[in-house]
Amino acid sequence: MNHAEQSIPLISVVIPAYNAESYIQSTLDSVFNQTYQNIEVIVVDDGSNDSTQSILNAYPHNVEVIKTENKGVSHARNIGIDAAEGGWIAFVDSDDIWLPTKLEEQIISIGECQWSHCDSVYIGENQSGDVKRSDYSHIPRGNVFEELIVENFITTSSVLIKKSLLNQFGKFDETLACLEDWKLWIDISHKNPIAYCDKSLLEYRVYSGSTSRKARSVMPIHIELINQIFKALPSNTHYKELKNKAKIKSLTICSYIAEEAQDYRFSLYCSYKAWIEAPLSKTTLRRLTACTINLLAHKPK
Repeated sequence: MNHAEQSIPLISVVIPAYNAESYIQSTLDSVFNQTYQNIEVIVVDDGSNDSTQSILNAYPHNVEVIKTENKGVSHARNIGIDAAEGGWIAFVDSDDIWLPTKLEEQIISIGECQWSHCDSVYIGENQSGDVKRSDYSHIPRGNVFEELIVENFITTSSVLIKKSLLNQFGKFDETLACLEDWKLWIDISHKNPIAYCDKSLLEYRVYSGSTSRKARSVMPIHIELINQIFKALPSNTHYKELKNKAKIKSLTICSYIAEEAQDYRFSLYCSYKAWIEAPLSKTTLRRLTACTINLLAHKPK
């Protein structure tokens, strides 16, 4: 490999798409508008039955389209990873938008790390377009394993990662209905520090129909994954406290998500479970009280 190839490596952009007719063209436009030009673009059509395929066929730039049966986003991403010729992989979901300098700024700032992520701006339903992910979360860099167990602050569409690192950890778990990205980032982060580009280089679409908003399906899977993670860690006071913190965070987030969806009974259930984990905590008690009041206020008369 000559110096130019080392300094400007090929990045394979993997885009899983299922019934993405509303946004796929805008997503592709944002990819091809990158200031970093040494890319290949792979769209894995996960069995769409709308006009996604027609839009892809008519797209004016060179896009490798792989058509598969509908087996979910993890399967689609893994197919894209296997097809990638680049040494680096960048993911973007079919409804998200990259800012023009996203890849360039990440590859310049990645240093000795083998993966990187960046901040994002929320777009979509009930979003003003100026709310950043970092407004809600502390987003660390480096050795983030313990912070990541407590909260998933890595947005998949922000990730740039070496293909070899993905293959080393088995890629995305296709048996999981959700949180497959968080599980993979946990596995990788245990021994691999991550770079963080402290800029909003991604517009991340949020809408009420997204999987991330379905508290009833997410919560039990999240708690089970937390239990699995800690089975492989030392059984000492530090990790017991960290496990407790992770469960409380998960349950509290699900409580707020359920409340937003006006599922007040499940919101109360989640807040009660969080309080059980920390009955002496003023925070969990306040949340439990608020959820109780909400449920009573919205009971049918």
